[in-house]
Amino acid sequence: TLGLSFNMATYPHTSPPIPHSQLAAFSRRPPRSAPKNTSTHATRLFAILALTPVALGVSQTVRAQTLSTITVTASADDGYSPSSSSSATKGNAPLRDIPQSVNVVPAQLLRDQAAQSMQDALRNVPGVAFSSGDGQRDQVMIRGFTAIADQFIDSVRDDALYFRDLSNIERVEVLKGPSAVLYGRGSSGGLINRVTKKPKFGETSGEVALRIGSFDLKRIEGDFNIATGESAAFRLSLAREDSSSYRDQQFLDRYSIAPSLALHLARPTAPLLPPTDP
Repeated sequence: TLGLSFNMATYPHTSPPIPHSQLAAFSRRPPRSAPKNTSTHATRLFAILALTPVALGVSQTVRAQTLSTITVTASADDGYSPSSSSSATKGNAPLRDIPQSVNVVPAQLLRDQAAQSMQDALRNVPGVAFSSGDGQRDQVMIRGFTAIADQFIDSVRDDALYFRDLSNIERVEVLKGPSAVLYGRGSSGGLINRVTKKPKFGETSGEVALRIGSFDLKRIEGDFNIATGESAAFRLSLAREDSSSYRDQQFLDRYSIAPSLALHLARPTAPLLPPTDP
């Protein structure tokens, strides 16, 4: 048990009691000072640190370094999206200015897909269908209409019944819809125009390709361009194919020889032999 005891005594020589007003003044605590602004000190410290490298860099000598010149040269490449066509107007015209549906299968796409026939090339065109053609010709339908007689080469009608070779073809263009204004009679579906390879001025090049595949496929083809000076160029495309088929008693034995000569007589005049559209 914890007990507390207090003894009170009076002392005759003690000072008089403190008035209540003074006691209240002594009991009040002095007001606390306002907190210091730490953000101001941080800002000043940051400014000092930021100016230190600048002050140090003033005394250093800056040496300019000159880099060598790099020249990049490139040519425009349409790739899979050609910008012009020669079928809708029988002359080279931008596709954006042709008020008709035109699909172009360019040379780069034919090369990348290794297209060997018109059927391989026209698989890239919507609205075009195929049939067997009795196993002896290209049988094409455009928008549901037969186009067996709507085949052209360089805008010249080619309605014979045979399998067309692509060894001398630069691109394939499909003009959809009626086109009797420029091409005469034809179906309502449209027409197919094959644009041949043309000689190139100032360039000498050539390539040879050999293909061997299923169903006894054997094919060799070559393409050669020879520039004879600045005003003449000669191009020769060759192909030979001997293959069978998945059907009995069906085979394909064909060859192609396509020479062409271009003469640059004057700036606006460049005749081509055999004559075709530009």
